[in-house]
Amino acid sequence: MENRAKLKYIELKKMIDSLNESLYLVELNKDYRFEKSLKDSVIQRFEYTSEWIWKFLKSVLLEDFSKDEAFAKSVLKSSYKAWIIEELDIFLDMIERRNRLSHDYHEDFSETSFDIISKDYIEPINKLLSNFSKNYE
Repeated sequence: MENRAKLKYIELKKMIDSLNESLYLVELNKDYRFEKSLKDSVIQRFEYTSEWIWKFLKSVLLEDFSKDEAFAKSVLKSSYKAWIIEELDIFLDMIERRNRLSHDYHEDFSETSFDIISKDYIEPINKLLSNFSKNYE
């Protein structure tokens, strides 16, 4: 039977691929009428991807380090201490932003969030996936 972390990795990979695809479609788009909808799709995909990231890391911590953490921030901090992630501040910021996106519907915040996702978050997200690909693919 496959371990939980591997199963979560498989789902996480699909989510990250979907997020990258949405970012690519925004980049390709030349029609302003679709810009908001495409950016909204990036934000939605970011929300569920960032949620799944910490749940995946929780599984890794439990299986590889016998460390059981209950909350997103504690999972991220333990992952950093275990050298699983390098960009603790960025991952903590992702969780904060995801939480706020779930409750803040202001267009300014959404636009700022899109910019941060595409410029600051996507590289560490892709790096995380890449770091685990050799173990789980």
